[in-house]
Amino acid sequence: MVFANGCQRADIGAEALDRMPDYKGQRSESHLRYVMADAINSVPISDELVQNLLLRGGFSCLYGDSNSGKTFLAINIAACVATGTNWMRRNTEQGIVVYLAAESPRSVQARMFAVQKHLGVMIPNLAIVTNPLNLHGGATDGSELIVTVREIEQRFGQRCELIVGDTLARLTAGGNENSGEDMGALIGRVDQIRESTGAHVMLIHHSGKDASKGARGWSGIRAALDTEIEVTANSVTGVHCAEVTKQRDLPGGGDRIGFSLKPVQTGVTKWGAPQTSCVVVPADVPNRLAKRKRESEIAQAITKRLIETRGFQTRGDLRDHLGERFQPRSINREVKKMLDDGRLIESSGKIRFKGSNDRILE
Repeated sequence: MVFANGCQRADIGAEALDRMPDYKGQRSESHLRYVMADAINSVPISDELVQNLLLRGGFSCLYGDSNSGKTFLAINIAACVATGTNWMRRNTEQGIVVYLAAESPRSVQARMFAVQKHLGVMIPNLAIVTNPLNLHGGATDGSELIVTVREIEQRFGQRCELIVGDTLARLTAGGNENSGEDMGALIGRVDQIRESTGAHVMLIHHSGKDASKGARGWSGIRAALDTEIEVTANSVTGVHCAEVTKQRDLPGGGDRIGFSLKPVQTGVTKWGAPQTSCVVVPADVPNRLAKRKRESEIAQAITKRLIETRGFQTRGDLRDHLGERFQPRSINREVKKMLDDGRLIESSGKIRFKGSNDRILE
């Protein structure tokens, strides 16, 4: 098969070896590939998908708490790879992106629409899979994904470079995130997909109840990763941070990348109210804050609403918007707590993030 960019691939499954042209790989009768140490006469240069961040054909995890901006950031990376444009001043390898919107297909489509509206261009080479997939219960969905990737490659004459799984929890329905057996099976499916397609697989995941202990679930997942990125949000300033917390073969471990979320109107509801989403824009790297336990569900909802409305709401506005989910007394109590500890301030009857203004969300 020959792609539009001139790349040729006869056997996608053998790409792991093909990327080391100076290595004289041998295949034994048991079908295991091996290389003799004395045949290694040079060190291959790491083949990067995103400069100093992601390896081509690698495995990564982008994790964070609810409302940290991790899905917005993943969509931002996906759009840059699909178009071959720089991501946060880093080069990218252009190619097809397949986004597995297992958690919320409509939300992902709305956010992608917002990105295109913000940029003023339509983004090619980015396919959003809207079916629910399960990479835990059996190999069927993994095999179907491989077939779908090859169909998309054939249709557009380019190679798939990135597969985003949103989220790990929804891609492992029925599995136990703390079980080595269940999560080991997931890693096996991911390896099968990477080996067969040659694409980098990025999983979006959640942090645990204690953010200081990293991503939720079995620690063996982290051991299997080439790259791990933690996404956090500073509720005081509204600035977010992506920190590279693990990097196996590339420089950049410990890098911290600042960004903010800019609201974009995507339409009008049937009640005539503006419907909005957000896009990622670069921001100065925020100061490192001490990690603390996850905010309450009400606090997360308040933070999300303030981001969506550019950070200015009255107490009544918050009660009206959140009243279907929470009791007014609980909302008032959480607002008071957030005001008392400095996460929010109140001025002229309006509640906002401390130090926030229109410029922060621009």
